[in-house]
Amino acid sequence: MRKLRLLMLSGFLLAAQFLMAQTREVTGKVTDPNGVPLNGASIRVKNNKGGTIAAADGTFKIMAAPNATLIVSAVGYEDKDLNIGSQTNVGLSLTLDNKSLSEVVVTG
Repeated sequence: MRKLRLLMLSGFLLAAQFLMAQTREVTGKVTDPNGVPLNGASIRVKNNKGGTIAAADGTFKIMAAPNATLIVSAVGYEDKDLNIGSQTNVGLSLTLDNKSLSEVVVTG
């Protein structure tokens, strides 16, 4: 019985190690079409909770599994999905969102 418990415990520890090894740190930089860094761009991993925000120089760090998809968004720009594959350092440029408002309401 003691050997069985020891075997089960070691199996759980190995499984935990394996699961933790599936994510890695991905770094990158978000820019606009002119190459200017986007401060405050939102970056998250598709189908996961949480995320991160780009720093003033447009750089970010996030934990993601291999072949995960990053969803990057910023106010005034179109959202972009990026499959990172096996990369650990990515760079991407967001395009301007050219949707215009048809009405403006001013309240005072």
